[in-house]
Amino acid sequence: MQSVGPYRFTHALGSCPVGKAWAAIDGQGRLVTVAVLDATAANTPGWREAFAGAANNMSQMLGGRAYTYADFSAAEPWVAYPAEAGPRAEMLFRALGQEFEPAPTNEDGRPASGVPQQVSSPPVSGAPTSGGPGAPWALHAGPLPTVPPEPVSPSAPSVPAPPTVPSPTAAPVTSVPPADSTVHLPVIQSVPPAPAAPAAPDPFDTSGGRRITPVERPPRNRTGLWIGAVILAAVLAGGAGFLAGGALGDDEPTSPAASAAPPLYEATQHSLNKAKFDADFMPIAEPWLPEVGGCAIDTEVGGPKLPEGEKRHVFCRYLSLSVHFALYESPDKKNAARAYRQEMGVVNRALAPGLREASQATGGVSKAPGNYVEYAGNGHDGRPVCGIWWDRDDSMTAVYFETPCAAGIAGNWDALRDVWQRTS
Repeated sequence: MQSVGPYRFTHALGSCPVGKAWAAIDGQGRLVTVAVLDATAANTPGWREAFAGAANNMSQMLGGRAYTYADFSAAEPWVAYPAEAGPRAEMLFRALGQEFEPAPTNEDGRPASGVPQQVSSPPVSGAPTSGGPGAPWALHAGPLPTVPPEPVSPSAPSVPAPPTVPSPTAAPVTSVPPADSTVHLPVIQSVPPAPAAPAAPDPFDTSGGRRITPVERPPRNRTGLWIGAVILAAVLAGGAGFLAGGALGDDEPTSPAASAAPPLYEATQHSLNKAKFDADFMPIAEPWLPEVGGCAIDTEVGGPKLPEGEKRHVFCRYLSLSVHFALYESPDKKNAARAYRQEMGVVNRALAPGLREASQATGGVSKAPGNYVEYAGNGHDGRPVCGIWWDRDDSMTAVYFETPCAAGIAGNWDALRDVWQRTS
């Protein structure tokens, strides 16, 4: 393994019977330490949960330091800490009761393990691209007191029994039942029409004032009057015809087909985006097609990595939003991904004031019943991120979109709810 999520490994820091610690760097050049649980241990009952529980407990203890990014659902779960926080990756394994062996170094103090070959990774979106159910962060967490390491016998199996790790203070996923109430999204009130402006007075109306008695003029030559009348009639006839023609042109009704046609840019985006989604996605993706751009499928070069439990994943952008469309392998996989975000909505409620409880809801466009979840967490740069999850009861698909709470929506959840209302 040469990289995880947005991080490229530079050298090994040490190992224990169930995992390894690495030094790594992200796309902005920031240094981190990463604890990686071996696949063998992750597939052993109890170890994945113990690894995630210890990481969350470490962050919730007084004086703990939150990790910057994590993926507990990857084939090899991992947690990243800022390098300036010290040997947190090592402390995580010791908190699990493991004997940690630092990596050997050369005489000059440099690591003897060398630098692994760097592997380019796709740009990191709002959610991790290496596992599922992913998110643009992991639940906020910081360190447990160090647990004395347990002696490891040479004859012990390669994967020891998982330790008992106290659960974090937040309720587990299974204890967050969906609420029965329906999401009541804000009603956008129409602006009342402005009162009609009073008609301007007719400058030729003399009914309200005195008329000026015309001055009697001497009689004129009748021939000249007739010529003038003929010329005036011709001018008036031409002008009337021009005005009539213009009026008819302006009032010509527009055909329904022409008025219903979307603008050219949106029509082009709809055509480009539609090619990215197969039939399974269309019920939930159709309202988004004219809006999103830069969509990429997991099967494309440079596209998002397919998270565990998904059959297909499409990532798109919409203004400041990262938009993810997921097709799950089974109802259980979809339910687990939703429950993960419900837990984030409970644990990180203080990060995003105004966040609502998860509930059953009816799509604003489709009118289809489904599940609506608002959630929040700290992004890899430490800034709070707000997101909404939506899945329909009649589909194995889901869509979730995320943006920085401050820079993206200025802390106004109604802005995100409006997007959901128009695209659900």
